[in-house]
Amino acid sequence: MLYENELGMMGTPIYLTVAAITASAIFVIFAHSVYNLTEESQTDIAKKQIEKIISEAENMFEYADSGSKITIDVNFPKSMSFAVFGAMPGNTVSEPLDIVLNENMSNNYYLVMQNREICTYSSNARFCGESTNEIVILHHGEYSICLELVFTGEKTYVKIY
Repeated sequence: MLYENELGMMGTPIYLTVAAITASAIFVIFAHSVYNLTEESQTDIAKKQIEKIISEAENMFEYADSGSKITIDVNFPKSMSFAVFGAMPGNTVSEPLDIVLNENMSNNYYLVMQNREICTYSSNARFCGESTNEIVILHHGEYSICLELVFTGEKTYVKIY
């Protein structure tokens, strides 16, 4: 006999198989973590762009005079499906078909990401579209957004167009 311990030779393939399975499991967990991290970072980028709009809108709503205007440049990532100002999300993550502004919901806004994540918020400011009876829907891409403080009837709105 060439080998004194023949059981060691038989155990080596089993050890290699266990090591390969363990390494594969670690790689899958790592890849999943990286994927989740990139999705979260894209959501954070979209939230920061919306926060630029909200910050200026709330300042205008509290301190500016009617007719005040400001222009903001924002760039929403491709991972964002759309953002809506002046409404709350419905039962689905699809884009709202009814764009008529509901005065009771005009201070709400939300964004929907490609991965179907919905982030919902409310603000001190009320929002409306270029027409004061419509909501605002923004899709991914680069915008130069105009915010204008308007007074209609009894309510003050930040018009986004």
